[in-house]
Amino acid sequence: MAGLAAIAPAWAQISLSKSADLVFGGFVASSGGTVTVAPNGGRSKSGSVLLVTQGASGAAAQFTVTGTADATYAITLPANDTVTLSDGSHTMAVNNFTSTPSGTGTLTGGSQVLRVGATLTAGNAQTPGSYTGSFNVSVQYN
Repeated sequence: MAGLAAIAPAWAQISLSKSADLVFGGFVASSGGTVTVAPNGGRSKSGSVLLVTQGASGAAAQFTVTGTADATYAITLPANDTVTLSDGSHTMAVNNFTSTPSGTGTLTGGSQVLRVGATLTAGNAQTPGSYTGSFNVSVQYN
């Protein structure tokens, strides 16, 4: 009688650590529109939003992914209609998350920087204030 044996490869852990927050910066909503922060940190607007350049400007979120050298990994960003920012009484939706790298990355030398941007939607006469929130990003080996 023959037996079969299987040994699963022991992959090292893959980890994700945040080094910078996603910041949409200052703006005036006027009659509404969007503020987009690209993964490279560039900030743009649509509609009647006025970007304010004093104080906080836009910044992409930044993470460091570490794990097995030269391994590839998949990136999962939040789905649309799942993330909001709030000042405690009022909200704004955050959608269209994008990243660099996009979809998958390679841990050249065992690490890679992952940058994440998104689009914030401000309503007509959005109440001014300091809005905060959080979102999840996950990575896993391919």
